[in-house]
Amino acid sequence: MRPRARHLPFLPLALLVVLLPLGCENSNSITGPSMGAGPASINGTWSGNYMSNDPAGCGSSPANAVFRQDGATVTGTVSTSTCGVAGTFKGNVQGSVITGALAMAGCVGGGASGTISGSELVLSIGDLTKPLITGDKTIMYGGIVTLHR
Repeated sequence: MRPRARHLPFLPLALLVVLLPLGCENSNSITGPSMGAGPASINGTWSGNYMSNDPAGCGSSPANAVFRQDGATVTGTVSTSTCGVAGTFKGNVQGSVITGALAMAGCVGGGASGTISGSELVLSIGDLTKPLITGDKTIMYGGIVTLHR
């Protein structure tokens, strides 16, 4: 009769105890996928053109913006000379992507998103409504603002 090996069930556990420290060697820091450089700089004065999503109502207009940036947080103003856009912007920048909203007195909506590439900022602004007065009827169509420094 063959003697039974009593230590065999413990062999995988013994190997785990021996090899586990090797897998963690030199791992004092946690790393993940690179998020690239910090947020792009949007700080300053910008000018360009606004193209409304309602060509019959406005079409296009010269546009201006002034942004202040604190890290990834952005605040500022966006206005057009003839399309009636004049509001405050609050948002964030992550890499070259900007997201936020344009707020105008008494209106809701105005979600905004865009990209910054060098000295160009392209920002898409959503429609605005005045629910207390017009219900869900759009009072100002959104559009695309293309700005340069």
